[in-house]
Amino acid sequence: MSLTKDINERLDEILDIRKELKRMDTDLSENQMLDTLHDNKQINKQQAISIVEEMIDRVKFDLNKLTNNGKNVKGLFTNIYYVNDLMQDKQIVKQEERSKPTCDDEDVEYIPWKG
Repeated sequence: MSLTKDINERLDEILDIRKELKRMDTDLSENQMLDTLHDNKQINKQQAISIVEEMIDRVKFDLNKLTNNGKNVKGLFTNIYYVNDLMQDKQIVKQEERSKPTCDDEDVEYIPWKG
């Protein structure tokens, strides 16, 4: 895999985790208790948020290790000749289409935008 794809995957992972963190923050009440998966202990919302923030820190650590703290990627994404990976773009579009909510009404049809 290329360095740019690896970097983009890590950045996407951070965005996905932050999206989940935001959802978790709005969905959970302050005094709500949660069960952990690995040891079945109970934790509160703030502890859960702390665990998710640690996950983000681990991805950032991996990203810094991958890029040598940003030293070996200077200009990588600012190159005027940089072209997006069209295959990856197609995969993203397919994945988004699969995750679209479905409707039970047979008269409604999803028509993708072709801009």
